[in-house]
Parts: sequence; structure tokens; C-alpha cells
Amino acid sequence: MVKVSVAIPTYNRKEKLRRLLNSLKESTFKDFEIIVVDDASTDGTEEMIKNEFPYVKYIKHGKPTLVAKSRNDAIETSEGDFIFFVDDDNVVEPDTIEKLVKFIETDENVGTVAPVTCYYSLPDKVMYAGAVFSRFMRRTISLYSGFPCKSLEGKVIEVDVFANSYMFRKEAIMKSGLIPWKRIPWNGEDGYLQYKIKKLGYKNVTLGSARVYHDVDIKEGIRRYNEMRLYYAIKSKIVFHRDLDPLTKKATFFLSLPIYFTYWIYIANKAGRGLRGVKAVIHGLVDGFFNVEKNRYT
Repeated sequence: MVKVSVAIPTYNRKEKLRRLLNSLKESTFKDFEIIVVDDASTDGTEEMIKNEFPYVKYIKHGKPTLVAKSRNDAIETSEGDFIFFVDDDNVVEPDTIEKLVKFIETDENVGTVAPVTCYYSLPDKVMYAGAVFSRFMRRTISLYSGFPCKSLEGKVIEVDVFANSYMFRKEAIMKSGLIPWKRIPWNGEDGYLQYKIKKLGYKNVTLGSARVYHDVDIKEGIRRYNEMRLYYAIKSKIVFHRDLDPLTKKATFFLSLPIYFTYWIYIANKAGRGLRGVKAVIHGLVDGFFNVEKNRYT
């Protein structure tokens, strides 16, 4: 048994994954295993892992299933008391795992604790420090984006959900159950599990003194919204709140769907996706509303 299982879902990011694995070698916390779940990469990821990181537990899917299945596979394979998920395009500060473990061990009411996500290209700028849901529309509101990373030092921020990197108490996952990956395979699938844990009475918090650095294109903006992203942006949101919100909040969310639909149609056009983008938004709305398990984009 180990204290922490570091779980890394990956897909065709061999070089970024190598960089992440090398950063984990510098961790001040040593009692951990590493699990890489590869969603059918074709870029030589498997050979790189076996040749350069033979101590890594490596799982490879026969065909792409998207990231929720990878997260479930990592959880089921893990041996740690805590599971630290980190996306493959990150670099982890040497003391981040140690800080997260020390914090979560001091408070049994914490179900999930996350580091602050800073930009890799702008390391003193916060990309993400967790998010909360608005009261009526249930809009996801990111916290502290654009702040100096070190301005959050010493803060403990209670949130609803996280993305990119976070540490679960495995006991909490065992109580909540896994992600229903066929219905919410991507875009909010991790938040789904975190919010289920919060509903059990645990706290989800961001630890301001712990940091990871996410390698994304700051200038990309809405251009990243291809048909697949547009589809899951609305479908996954509907599945999430239908499943997890109490009746009153669920009702106000569904009343807000025309606003969400209009917004994502605007994004599809702004991103230059044309009719195919509009169709993706419509398909996401319909499949989410009718709780369709089969997904049109993988």
C-alpha cells in the first residue's frame, strides 16, 4: 500500500506527459505510485512509458472512450489512501503533493483538495482556483482567474468543483461511487464526482499554497471550441445538474436552458464552426435533455 496514487489520464501528448513525469521525480513527497491511463494514443506514448518510466502502472484502452473512463480505471487500479489526479499537460511543483497530503490528513471533513492552477507560460498568473455554481442559473463561476498566483498563499478556498488537478480522499469516492462515464464522458466528468462527494457532507477546498502549471495557449480563447467541445459543453452540463441538483435548483437550471442554448450558438458562430457547430450544440441540448447515453462525438 502507498499513501498517494498519482493518476494521469493521457491521449497523444507524449512530450508533455514526459515533462510531467519528470517533474514528479522532483517531488518532496515520496510515498506514491503513478498510474497512467492512455486513451488509445497513437504517438508512441506506450513505448516512451515502458522505456523511460518502467515503474509506472500503465493502462491502455483499445479505442478512445474519453477521459471519464480513464479516471474510473485509475481509481479502480489505485492503492493509495488519496488519489491525486493531474492532467498530462501540467508541471507539478516539488512540494505540491506534500502540501495537499498534509492538509487533507488534518481535516477528515475534506473530501477533495486541489492546488491552484497557474499558467505554464505565465507562472505567476492564476488560471483557475476552483469554481462555484450560481444560485439560479447554476452557471460555473471560476475563482481568482487572472490573480497573481502567490496572492493566494495561505488561503483555503471552499468551492463546488475543480478541474485539471485535485486530490481525492479515496474513502469518499468509495462512498459516492464512480463517474457514470457513458453519460458524462468528458467536460465536467471530474466535477461530477467532486460534487457527489460534496453532497455527502465533505468539503471541497483549494489550497492556495500548492500549485501546478498548466500548459495551454492563453490566446486560443473560443477558437478551441470545435464540434466535440460544443456538444459536451451543453450535454454534460445538463446531465450534471439533472443528476445532482435538488429539485428547486434543478428547476431554475432547466428554466435557464434557452439562455445556455443561445450562448453556445453564439460561441459556435464566433469560433467559426458554422452549421456544423450549430448542429453540435443542438445535438448536445437534445441528448442532454432526453438523457441519452449514447454520445455522438468521441
